[in-house]
Amino acid sequence: MTTSLLARLKSDREAATLACHPFEFDTDFDTITHIEPVWLASGAPLEPIAKDHGGGTYFLCGEGDGEDRPVVHADSEGHSGVMGATLRDALLLMIALPCAGAALYRERQGRTMDEQALEALRAEEEAELSEDYELDVPAMRAELLERLGLAPLPPLTELLERERALEALEPQHALVNEDGNIYRQGLEDD
Repeated sequence: MTTSLLARLKSDREAATLACHPFEFDTDFDTITHIEPVWLASGAPLEPIAKDHGGGTYFLCGEGDGEDRPVVHADSEGHSGVMGATLRDALLLMIALPCAGAALYRERQGRTMDEQALEALRAEEEAELSEDYELDVPAMRAELLERLGLAPLPPLTELLERERALEALEPQHALVNEDGNIYRQGLEDD
């Protein structure tokens, strides 16, 4: 039986530390709650599994207790979005292609996002982290992927295709707060 990704993050402190920083998937909480009560408009269950650095929360959605369920991220400003069709897909996107939203935005502006363009965009975004915090993000990514059993990495273009497919899942995973307001779907910079 394969160890769940969440179990690996709980048992491997180094993996948990890498997932938290620089990839903003923090599972180091006894209880994970969102900034306000939310639920899926469909009425399907939400299971909070991690936090980001800005008060946002990652949820597994739907019935079941496994990780083969969609992952939704809700930020602290009323935005939400599907991060992956499964936890594995969500983590691959967050770790390997955190700039997927920016890449889709560039595509909508008419730019071609092939493997080379995706690598350049990722390197551009990571350069800021590397410079500001003196991090070796590519090495950290490789180590985390290995520790989680997610290596080898698929082509970045394949990950971007998965991100495109998630847009079709958005309407089914609308989040509602206790005032009845629906979270704005999609990424803020879209």
